[in-house]
Amino acid sequence: MRRVPAAAAGAAASALAAALLFEVILRAVGFSAPAWYRPDPALGWALRPGVEGRFNREGNAYVRINSAGLRDREHAIEKPANAYRIAVLGDSYAEAMQVERADAFWSLLEGELERCEYQPGKRIEMINFGVSGFGTAQEYVMLEAVAMRYRPDLVLLQFMNGNDVSDNSSALNAEKLRPYFAVDETHGLVRDASFAETDAFRSRTAAWKRALRRLADRSRVVQLVRAFKQMELAPRARAEEMIEPGVNVAVLVPPRDPSWQSAWEVTERLILAMHDHLGTRGVPLVVLTTPFATQVHPDRQLRRRLEAELGIADLFYPDRRLETTLRRQGIAVIPLAYEMQRFAESSGVHLYGFANSRMGFGHWNARGHRVAADLIADRLCRDRSRGSNDPTGLLRPGLGVTRPS
Repeated sequence: MRRVPAAAAGAAASALAAALLFEVILRAVGFSAPAWYRPDPALGWALRPGVEGRFNREGNAYVRINSAGLRDREHAIEKPANAYRIAVLGDSYAEAMQVERADAFWSLLEGELERCEYQPGKRIEMINFGVSGFGTAQEYVMLEAVAMRYRPDLVLLQFMNGNDVSDNSSALNAEKLRPYFAVDETHGLVRDASFAETDAFRSRTAAWKRALRRLADRSRVVQLVRAFKQMELAPRARAEEMIEPGVNVAVLVPPRDPSWQSAWEVTERLILAMHDHLGTRGVPLVVLTTPFATQVHPDRQLRRRLEAELGIADLFYPDRRLETTLRRQGIAVIPLAYEMQRFAESSGVHLYGFANSRMGFGHWNARGHRVAADLIADRLCRDRSRGSNDPTGLLRPGLGVTRPS
């Protein structure tokens, strides 16, 4: 048997000792970056069941993914007899890793809807299916493949008006390893799931990468290496196209080229397809149009400067378009941007951002989630028309939200 040279053995021992010391240091300073996601052949990616750790890249919350792969507490598939289930579909705003679970808008809604007796005699059970980075196409797939197994009584679609439109377009979005839909004049919406057959996707499912994700569950050093690697590989949009990270300037004006026209058409058809899918089962759909940070920044002058720079009257084109289009189709909409902007400006409170990131930008902080929950609960509780064909009460004339001046 060949002996390992003493120098090599010493170097290996030193490296191991250094790695162990670095591991201790990373744990002591609270660094945490678990492998939250796994590749999924239907959705592109999904949360990994059972993963837990501290999310502190933006905000600071301890996050647990339940056994079904949802950022939520455990829920039985079988619906209890006394439960009124509300499924939440969405992206990172619904996933809400930046705040504790109890502070997420959907968690707050449980108590608020029970207090107003939204469903007298029923226990409100919110189930969160939100996953960071999802567009409407993935949310539609999630609805059909996963959420409907829980037999929801109401579905809330959290729509991020800053990037969901471009997320639904393979021509506009840099992430190709996800399902997309196209409009076919004969067959309507046609799903393209060919990404799952590509070498790039197969490489994400390789055995060694699965092993690395499992190793990352136990090692902060491995988590740090993975985090740096992901930063290097992350697609970057051109700065001149962006209002803020993740939000493209082109979403604020009527589409001026075929790619954006197609993206809007696909987006609106996807929401209509969700509405139709749920309608055949007697389940209402409510769309929550979620503002991007600059829309509701408390500094009016900052918003006005951006509007002047872009040559637009205001930042609400996606809100107006979606609300008008969906209401015409009989789909209930709660536009959050108008009232959130009004609240932020009058109070001077930042609804986005954290002390360890940038206040006023990024995702909702705990106050932002609270304001969103209050607005949603107010509309559902105040406007619900009991005993009608519109159980949400949001389709009656005259209930549109007043726009800011």
